[in-house]
Amino acid sequence: MKRMSGCVCFAVPRKLIQHLADQSDDEGRALLQAQIKHSTGLRGQRSGLSAAAAHPEPATQPLQRRVYDAQGRTLLPGTLLRDEDDAPTRDAQANQAYDNIGIALQFFKSVMGRDSADGRGMRIDTSVHYGFRFANAMWTGEQMIVGDGDGAHFKGMAHSLGIIAHEFSHGVTQHLVKGGLGVVWPSGMPPTLKGEAGSLNESFSDVFASMIKQWHKGQTVDQADWVIGEDIFAPGVGKAVRSLKAPGNRQATWAQDDQISDYRRFSPTDDAHKASGIPNHAFYVAAMALGGKSWETLGQTWLKGFDKLRARSTFLDAAHATVDVAAALHGKGSKAHDAVKAGWKAVNVMV
Repeated sequence: MKRMSGCVCFAVPRKLIQHLADQSDDEGRALLQAQIKHSTGLRGQRSGLSAAAAHPEPATQPLQRRVYDAQGRTLLPGTLLRDEDDAPTRDAQANQAYDNIGIALQFFKSVMGRDSADGRGMRIDTSVHYGFRFANAMWTGEQMIVGDGDGAHFKGMAHSLGIIAHEFSHGVTQHLVKGGLGVVWPSGMPPTLKGEAGSLNESFSDVFASMIKQWHKGQTVDQADWVIGEDIFAPGVGKAVRSLKAPGNRQATWAQDDQISDYRRFSPTDDAHKASGIPNHAFYVAAMALGGKSWETLGQTWLKGFDKLRARSTFLDAAHATVDVAAALHGKGSKAHDAVKAGWKAVNVMV
C-alpha cells in the first residue's frame, strides 16, 4: 500500500501540552502525557492508509459533512450523529463541529473557488468526543477528530471556528501539494512535519483559519484579533495558542510560547509550529499593508501560491511563489504585489 501524503496534524502543539502537564497534579500530568503518547501512536496507525483515500469520489451536493460520536473512545469514526441536511442533534458539540466545518467549506467554495479539501467536493467526516478528555483536535489524513478537552486546561475544541478551520485547512494542503508539504517519514517512525516545508504546512492552516474567522465575522484586518485558539483555554490558562500579529508574544498567547517571526532565528531542528510564525507574520504584514478584508486579495494569492509548492519547498520558495502570483493577478508593482514582498521582507526571508 502507498503512503498517504497527509499527516496527523495537531491544533495544539506538543510543547504546550507538555508545559501544562508539567504544571499539573499527578492525575492531570498522567492524563496529558498519555495523550502525547497516544497522539504519536496515532500518526503511526495512519502510515498504512491507502493513497486512494486522498482521492474520494466527487460529492453531488453543495456541501458534504458527517459528524460522528467517538463516545470517548479512539475507534474511528464512531456512531453517526448528523449527516448533511439533518436537523441539529441534542449533542451540542456535534452541532458546533457541523456548523464550523460548514463555514470552512463555504469559505473555500464561495470565496476561493475550491470545492472541499480535495477541490472535487469530498465529504468531510468529523468525530467528536474523541478519546478520554482528549485536549486536542487534528486532521488524520482522511478525517477530523475533536476532543472534549481535559476539563482543567482546555474546555473543548468543537466550538472553536479557528481550530476547526485550521484542521480542515490541513486537508486542503494535503491535496494541494503532491507528496505532502513537509511530511517526512523517519526510519521506523511515524510521519511528521519537518523543516521549512513543515512550517509552511502549519502556517497555511493558521493563515486560512484567520481568513475564515475574519470572513465569517465580516472583519477588516484592523478589526481582527489575528490569533488562533483564543477560545479553547480554561480561565487563567492562556489567551491563545498562536498569534500571527506577534508570534512568540507570551502576553498575547501562553506562558512558554516560543514561536519566531524572523528567519534569522530559524533552525532546521525547529518544531513546525514554532517556525510557522515566520510565514504567519509575513502574511499578517502583507494584510496590514493592503488593509481592507484579507481574503479579498490575499486569499487567492496564498492559495495559488501554495499550489506551486512542492513537498520540500522552503520559505523563499513560498515567498517567490506568492509574490509571482500577486504580480500575475494584480500587476507587477501593484499595491498587492508590493504588500506581499513587504511581508516576506519583514521576516527576513526576502531581502
